[in-house]
Amino acid sequence: MTFFPDLKKFWKKPGGLLSGGQKQMLSIARAYVNDNELLLIDEPSKGLAPIVVEKVMESIQQMKDKTTIILVEQNFMMASTIGDSFYIIDDGRTVSNGSMNLLREDEEMRRKYLGIA
Repeated sequence: MTFFPDLKKFWKKPGGLLSGGQKQMLSIARAYVNDNELLLIDEPSKGLAPIVVEKVMESIQQMKDKTTIILVEQNFMMASTIGDSFYIIDDGRTVSNGSMNLLREDEEMRRKYLGIA
């Protein structure tokens, strides 16, 4: 509940009755509570309202202090805020990797592989 205080209101509610954002928070929290050394999070922002994305980003950022996180995310703003390093996979092959600062600064790489400048 520390990372997702919004879920406190829905403590007794069945998971299937939660909203999409609440389900996303619940699934991340359930994986994190197991005290894993590694946590794979696949597209946590997909289909979420911007305000929920902000809350999820903040929580994942805090989780990084105790757990290694592999984040698969197409939302560059979210990935670049959370990530320390990156891997770009194109057609099943790793075409680039390095520090997230490198990707933030390389407009050509972002344009070529991510479609953003």
